[in-house]
Amino acid sequence: MDRRQFIKVIGLGVGAATLSSAVVSYNGTSAPSDNFGWNGPDASLQDIRMKVLSYAILAPNAHNIQPWLVKMTGANRFDLYVDPQRLLPETDPIYRQIHISQGTFLETLSIAASGLGYEARMSYFPHGMYQNDELQDKPVASVELIKLDTPNLDPLFGHLLSRRSNKRNYGNTSLSQQEIESLSGYMTQHGQYPLTITQTKESKAKFETVLTDAMQIEVNDHKRSHETIAMFRFDQEELNQHRDGFGVAQAGTTGLKKIMAENFFLSREKTEQDSTSFDQQSVTMVQTAVASTEAFGWISTQGNSRLDQVIVGRDYCRLNLKTAAMGLAQHPMSQVLQEYSDMLPLQASFKKAFGIKESDTVQMLFRLGKADSTPHGPRRLVSDLLKA
Repeated sequence: MDRRQFIKVIGLGVGAATLSSAVVSYNGTSAPSDNFGWNGPDASLQDIRMKVLSYAILAPNAHNIQPWLVKMTGANRFDLYVDPQRLLPETDPIYRQIHISQGTFLETLSIAASGLGYEARMSYFPHGMYQNDELQDKPVASVELIKLDTPNLDPLFGHLLSRRSNKRNYGNTSLSQQEIESLSGYMTQHGQYPLTITQTKESKAKFETVLTDAMQIEVNDHKRSHETIAMFRFDQEELNQHRDGFGVAQAGTTGLKKIMAENFFLSREKTEQDSTSFDQQSVTMVQTAVASTEAFGWISTQGNSRLDQVIVGRDYCRLNLKTAAMGLAQHPMSQVLQEYSDMLPLQASFKKAFGIKESDTVQMLFRLGKADSTPHGPRRLVSDLLKA
């Protein structure tokens, strides 16, 4: 892929509409009829567990790797496990982000249960919690769905099918003080860990440097870079085949620009042979995204146990849904939070720059703003989650 050509494609103007219909129809592959799960549960489903899981699989998660396994354990009961085949060992070496993704899954299913007239009662790590230097074949949580005589609908239920992570340009749109106070107040009431939101020229300048440098550090290593490339879907055919990961559409490139990029400038074979252009385009896209953003937020914890990570995931899920309810866009930017040795000096500088205690763990870091919607990330079939 030639980087300059790719940038030109991404920036195509209205004049591109004059391209021949032969080019436009080059890729006739379309999304599956179930819209990658975003239509909600199939109407034919009778098992309440499968209905709830049809929503839970839509939860935000690291690289959209969908690291979940579910073992049915009885009527209206199941256990949630980490899928050991769906990890990110190069960029998430202690699987912290993977366990945050367990929390987003649990919170989504809890909200879904409320919308279906049930309560999801959970027991964390029922067979014992394991440490950050290991991953054991033990459930993260046991869940029982209890039918309620009086429904207790969570107001966020109506946003489960519309939430997303939005990587578009935010146009330097500031949040109003009311929006900031609304988010902060909501998380004080509904979250367990503190949310910090900053929106100043000074903080933006710091983030432009820190987040761009963090992306550069990530792609400087071949294994880390190729871990991301493995989750990038180069065309619609790959999306349909794998039903996970992310592509140019999730970055905000749609329509004719998407068709041109996927069919003429993006190639898995060429990128895997030499990822230099792909890597530097990733850095440029981060730099551009941050430069378009005025507000940033993070969730931090004093501890960093597996339970902390799971609860943070539940908090972040609610925040993501709340921003959707408020018409705000949100985009996690986790590179500087990662625990591999090359990142630790920059991570320490980031904490110092923002007055974060050295002993605290910043679990989630994200942009906040306003932008047009992007297509949802694909999801696998719920049946793919089931553990024997």
